[in-house]
Formats: sequence, C-alpha cells, structure tokens
Amino acid sequence: MKKILLILLDGIGDRIYKELGNLTPLEYAKTPNLDRIAKLGASASVYPINPGMVPPSELAHFHLFGYEKDFYPGRAVYESMGFGLTPPSNVSVAHLGLRNVTPSNEGLMITPWWPESEALDAQKLIESISHFESGDIHFEVQCIGKSDSLLIMHGGCEDITDSDPFMHTGRPVLEIEALDSSRNYGDAQKTAKALNHYLRWTHEVLSKHPINVQRVLEGKLPLNMTVTKWPGRYQKLMSFYQKTGLTSSLIASAPMYKGMANLLQMNYIEVDEGEPSCEMINKLAAAKHAFDNGCDFVHLHTKAADEAAHSHSPLVKAQVIEAIDFGLSDIWSWEKLQEDFLIAITADHCTPSHGPMLHSGESVPLSIMGEGIRVDSVNHFSERLSVGGSLGQLCSRDIMPILLNASNRSHFLGGRPNSYESLGITSFKAL
Repeated sequence: MKKILLILLDGIGDRIYKELGNLTPLEYAKTPNLDRIAKLGASASVYPINPGMVPPSELAHFHLFGYEKDFYPGRAVYESMGFGLTPPSNVSVAHLGLRNVTPSNEGLMITPWWPESEALDAQKLIESISHFESGDIHFEVQCIGKSDSLLIMHGGCEDITDSDPFMHTGRPVLEIEALDSSRNYGDAQKTAKALNHYLRWTHEVLSKHPINVQRVLEGKLPLNMTVTKWPGRYQKLMSFYQKTGLTSSLIASAPMYKGMANLLQMNYIEVDEGEPSCEMINKLAAAKHAFDNGCDFVHLHTKAADEAAHSHSPLVKAQVIEAIDFGLSDIWSWEKLQEDFLIAITADHCTPSHGPMLHSGESVPLSIMGEGIRVDSVNHFSERLSVGGSLGQLCSRDIMPILLNASNRSHFLGGRPNSYESLGITSFKAL
C-alpha cells in the first residue's frame, strides 16, 4: 500500500489575461517540478463542486475529503474549533464579527475595514453583548480571536441568511431571513426575527460603550455593530480514518484548517507561511516527518497563490507560482518516491487575478504520480492541458476514491466488514 501526499495549491487556477499573452498565471509561470509530476503521471480537470459553481475553500475541502454536503457543518464551526473552542453539539451557531457602521438612507453601511489588530478592545466590547434573549432564543457569544466570535443560538435554527454582505462591498448590514429551503421554516423565521433584534441591540449598546467613546476621541473608528455569517451546527462526523482507513495529517497555516482537522480527527501540523518557496520546503519536510512516523496520508496546503491573486496582478501570481514550484524540488530527494508514494497535486478553486469575484467556478488541474499509474500524454501542469488527461473530467468528491484505488487501499464494495460505510480499508472487529 502506497502512502499518499495530496498537495493542495489553494486558488492556483485562474482565467486568461492579455498581459500574459492570453495565458493563465499558471500557464505563464515556469514550473518544471509541477510539469515533471504531470509528465510522470496522469492528469484530470476537476470541478471543485459542479461546473460553474463557485466554492469557498472549506466546502471544497469537505468534498475533497470524501464527505457529502448534507453533513457540512458550516465554516463558523471550523473557525471556532481552530481557535480551540468546540461548539455545543446540535446547537445552531454563526460567526459574529465586530464592524464599524455609519447610518445612511440605505441602512447601516459597513466600513470596509477589519479591526484585526485591536483584539483587546474587541474582547471587552464582546463581553458587553455576550448574552441576549429574544422570545425563547438565547444568544451567547464567545470570543475566539481578534474581532471574531462564535454566536451560539440556543433554541435557534441555522437555516437563515447572513447579515454580513461579506464579498459585496458598499452594502449595508443585511436583514436576516429564513431560508426558503428550510425543513423547519417556522423555527428559521423565529430565529431570523430574534437575531435581527439582537443585532439592532448590539448597535445600541456598542455605540454608547465607553471604549468606543474613547476610540472616537482618539480619532479611531468605533466598533459599533456586529454582523453574522456562516451559520451551521456542530455534530460529530465519521472520522477521516473511518471514512478512508488512512491515518492522516493536515499541514496548513490557518485556524480554519486546524478546525477542519479537529472536526475530522486528523493530526494537525502548523507550519508558518513565509516566503512561498521556503514555505513549501518546510511543509514538505513536515510531511516527510509525518510519513516517517507512520502516517498514511498527508494533506499539504499552501495559500500563497490564492493570496497573490488577491493582489490583482496576474504577473505577481505567476511569480508566486514559480516560487512554489521551486520549493517543490525538494520532493525529488525522497527515497523510493514513485515506488512508495502516491503524489497528487490539485487546487480547491480558481481565484481570479482581475475582476470582482473572490473565487470563480472554472475547473482546476489535477496530476497524480506513482508506480502503476497509467501515464498519459499531458506534460504540463495547467488548467487547459489537464482537460486532455486520462483521468477525464472530475468533481472534487471523485478524488479521494481515485487516490485510495491507486494506493491499493480501496474498500471492496461487495463486502461489509464494518457497520459503517467507508471508502477505504479500515480496521474491523474479530469474533
């Protein structure tokens, strides 16, 4: 059985740009190591969810690890668990953020600014609005870091809209509504009404708070409103080991991924981001150490390309991709690389370097290298050439079964050794 290294290049996919000769940043960049993996392996074009659908990273990862959307807990759960706070089981929660708002004819307009460096003020302000009741719903707030908190809605329902316009700048705080698709529409309506009441109350309390009064005197923006997003519900899920039969580690640099690892009972290894090539070198070293200590599967995540895309310079993104590729060169020093390991490289979504979209819904490339793989004719790791790969057109939920099969770890569907349904070979109870 081969060990599996899945390298996730967050947001590496993109669109074509005239300044790059109608190439994507990945196509424009010089990537000898990525290309070598593609040339020695098999490729595919992958839609993270479905064609044209724009995913957040956390949902794309959830599918990638073999889980269905119906069990998706929501990003607020990931974020809180990443900061060491496990939400109460089967209670609706949401992410709560402090913001500055200004009254206007359109409503309470949000200032495009986040108080990330003012955690002390934020924590004291949160304490003043940490408990509220409306109807039979009790709201409890627990600070998780910086200006971010977890809103616990005792007696509430998560089938509601966001009050935070999030990606859409220039919009006011949004009125929360029940989702039309909710199975408990009455409870969702009741929750929306109570939460709107709570948000208006936080604006009243925070606007008069001594800390905000002092901030105004000092010429700072007051943190005078809260907004919510990512509602969900924590419930215990099948562990990644139960799902796949793989002992696993997740290597990343952000609390959200730590929370995901905690939820799925994967070992989390934090490695600082830093310069992209050094980050890749350090994360590969951490992956090799995990394998040497008995790990079957390592998910290695880097956000460098995604962050470069947000600079809105395709050339800068291409340069960052080249730096990531340079850091990948260390992998060729691994002993028995192709014999003992299955190396897979893909992305969770495309991140456009121009335009108003945070992510976009085009497909991303996938290349898998290892002994026994049906090597195809693709010799460059890129969005367009991957379409001609022998693995075809996939969705991200297809990747884990393919990796398990290629590493000789797939569960034989004709047998039932366990009470739960798994994708890979897991332990079993002897009579």
